[in-house]
Amino acid sequence: MELTNEQKKKGIWLEIKDLFTGAAFPVMLQLILSASIILFVDALSEDTALQIVVLVIGELLFMGAYTIFGRQNGITAYRRTVQNAKKREMQADDLTCWLKTGDYAVWKGIVIGLITVIPFMFVQFIHCVAPNLVCEFILKYAFGWAAYPFIVIGQAAGELSQWLNYIWIIVPVGVHTAAYVWGASIEKKRRQKVAEAQEFKQRRK
Repeated sequence: MELTNEQKKKGIWLEIKDLFTGAAFPVMLQLILSASIILFVDALSEDTALQIVVLVIGELLFMGAYTIFGRQNGITAYRRTVQNAKKREMQADDLTCWLKTGDYAVWKGIVIGLITVIPFMFVQFIHCVAPNLVCEFILKYAFGWAAYPFIVIGQAAGELSQWLNYIWIIVPVGVHTAAYVWGASIEKKRRQKVAEAQEFKQRRK
C-alpha cells in the first residue's frame, strides 16, 4: 500500500498519541508514590538514617513499578508488531497497520520514559532559573523521587545545586527502556514456543 503524505502526517500524530498513552500510567505513578511513601521522608526530617531507609524503599518501589509498566508496554508493542505484519500480509484495509503505529522499537521505550519525566523537567527548570516556593512544593510532593535524594544528601554534605536533580532522569528512563526490551523479548519467546508446539502437533497428525 502506497502511503500519501497526508497519511504519513496522520501516522506521526497517531504514533505520538500511542507514546503518550504508554506514558500515562507511569506519570500517575510518580504522583502517587511521591504523595505517599516518599512523602514520609519529609516527616522524618529529624532522623537522617531513617529518612535514607524510607527513601531507598520508595525509590525501589518506584523502579519496580516502572519495570512493570515498561514490561507491559514492551509486550503490547511486540504483539501489535506481529498483528500489523499479519494485516499487511492480508492486504487489510487498516491504515494503522501500514503506518506501523505502535510497533515495537527500542527508541520508543526510551521516548516513553522521557515523556514521563517531562513534567518534572519543566518544573525543575523553572525552579533552577527562578527559585520559588510553589515549584519547591511541587518538586517535593509530586516529584519526590527526583527531588528528595539530594535534599537528604545535602543535609549531610551541605546545600547542593538544584541542577543535579536532573541526574535522576536516568532512573525512570533507563528502567522503562530495559523493561520495555525485556517485555518484547518475553512475548517473542512465548510466541516462538506456541509456534513450536503447534508445529509439533502438526507433525504428529
